[in-house]
Parts: sequence; structure tokens; C-alpha cells
Amino acid sequence: MTDYLLQLHDDALINIGEYTGKIYGPETYTRLGQTCKRMKRLLLPDDDASSQTIQNIIRSRKAYCTAQRSMSLETTQDLTIKSLKELALFEAWCDTPLCDDNRIPFPFASVDIDESMHDKIHYIMKIMQRYRSVTVQLDSHCGTIAPNSVASSFSRSRGESIKDVLYDQTRVEVIGWGKRIANKVARSDNHAFGELAREGRGWVEVYFVLSDGGDDTRTIMLPPRHEFYDRDRSATADRG
Repeated sequence: MTDYLLQLHDDALINIGEYTGKIYGPETYTRLGQTCKRMKRLLLPDDDASSQTIQNIIRSRKAYCTAQRSMSLETTQDLTIKSLKELALFEAWCDTPLCDDNRIPFPFASVDIDESMHDKIHYIMKIMQRYRSVTVQLDSHCGTIAPNSVASSFSRSRGESIKDVLYDQTRVEVIGWGKRIANKVARSDNHAFGELAREGRGWVEVYFVLSDGGDDTRTIMLPPRHEFYDRDRSATADRG
């Protein structure tokens, strides 16, 4: 089969590669591109952003996954995917329940992980094991009625309880927000976590971060963070 493909014109091979990527996804496309030097030259350039074929695949697969998961355009419209690595992570994330709801709620005044959340923990570890360049960010919150004196440390403790059970803790960052975000969420009529905040309960939000290895610059975060965080950049969160 490979010998037959190599008899084809370059344009035909590129078209086959694009069709393969759109139907079967980035990992199959990458394997096809690794079959020989010629296929690598045609399908796997040094810069994915410079390849019209790869950008066509990204647009097609992003639209397909968004439709399959019934995600709102609000969730993905500002999400820029530039490379096959980013696309692969996006598709893996779409195959988990964290795509629909990235929060891990906690019982009132507790740092213990509820048994019903073990499935989500499993998917976090699965993605970390599959994509070794991915890190996990845990934005941790307590409810609006938490005493100011302990809100920050208590919210961080919730994130730490999740970090403690994850694979490769060196790739996990916990950020304790206290009740700063919860206060904003509680005043929002349409925020998904509004009820949790108003009830005085807390939660941890799970984000997957892919960085380019050179200068540790973030290239993609899944899911995209809510605008509440952008508004609170001036506040110092408890990081670690």
C-alpha cells in the first residue's frame, strides 16, 4: 500500500493526508506523515501554522468535536488551535466528562473528595499519562460564607487534596482563590457554579495546559478560563 501511495503526485498525497486527518484525527494523520521521508516533508512541516492542510484539518476537527459534544459556541469560539499537538489534546479533552463540566465540587466545609468525582480524577490522570507535555492547573475555591481568615488556605487545601492523588505531581499547580471568585459567581444569574457559591460550598476547576517546551509559554488552556479570572488579575492568589 505504501509503495502504491508513493507513486502518486505530491498534490494527491497531500489530499489523501488531509482527508485522513479530517476523518480520523491528528494522531492518525501524524502516523501517516511518519511513514517515510517524503510523506514527512509533505504532511509534517516544522511549523504547523504554515501548513494550509493542517489548518484545514484543525478547523474541520474542531467543528466536528464541538458538534459531537453539543458544546456552545461561547465555549470554543475564542479557542485558538494552532498545531496538531493542540488539536490532539482538544480531542482527548472532548472525550472526557471534564469537557461538559470541569468542576469538582466539595461537601460543605470539607476537603475530602466525594466518591462520585473519582471518575473525573481518572480522566485527569489518563490525559496526564497520555500527553507528557501537558500540565494541570487546579483553581480552588471556597464558598461565600467562609471566614476571611481561612478562606485562601482552605480553598488551597481542596486543590491539594486532588493534587495528592494525581499522577506526576510536579506537573500540577494549585491556585487557592479563597472566596474572591465565589463572591463574583454568586452574584451571577447564569454562571454554572452560582448555586454552589450561594450555598456556601466550594469547588475546584480543572484546566489542562499545553506549553511549548522552549520558554514554557502557554499555547492552549482547556477549557478557556472564565472572564471572572481576567478581571481578578490584580489580586494575588495562593499559588503552588
